[in-house]
Amino acid sequence: MAFSEEYFINVAGEQKGPYTFPQLKQLYEKELIPVETLYWQDGSEEWQPVAELCGQRRQDRLRHLKQLRVTGIVMVATVVLVVSYCAPVFKDGWKEMNDRDPTAEGAYWKARGFVREDVKRGDGSVAFEPIAAASVQVTGTEATVLLPGILYGKDATGSKMTWKVKMVYDLDKREWRLPGG
Repeated sequence: MAFSEEYFINVAGEQKGPYTFPQLKQLYEKELIPVETLYWQDGSEEWQPVAELCGQRRQDRLRHLKQLRVTGIVMVATVVLVVSYCAPVFKDGWKEMNDRDPTAEGAYWKARGFVREDVKRGDGSVAFEPIAAASVQVTGTEATVLLPGILYGKDATGSKMTWKVKMVYDLDKREWRLPGG
């Protein structure tokens, strides 16, 4: 668009001008004319919104960028909170499924996995006490694990429980299994 063209504007029913494009753009950017102002130039069939000619105001762009920045910060904070809240759960689940070490800690995690599988079949859920509250006895390839926790039923009421899990370490498969399994 050539800057030498002349533009006329209609503000509150009053025609003003002529203005060059840079003049009109400056009036618009400084909010000296409203967004709904109409413009006309020689050769136009009808009056057009000045916002279409001049684009989005700088302040509107900055406000939009600030909103995007705030939205981005909120999204990142939400992800961090969700990850920090869920990470221990995922870590525990991974250990329950994958810790195959023939150690007391390996027996503890596998026992939790066995209990969780059993409880799931009954449509319940379980919250275990920390590892320090458990009792793990490993003798050779056998282990007995006492797991304190809370059993939650379908109605979400909880009952304190202690599960006793006896396991055998399968040297060929390098994993804990239930006896006879």
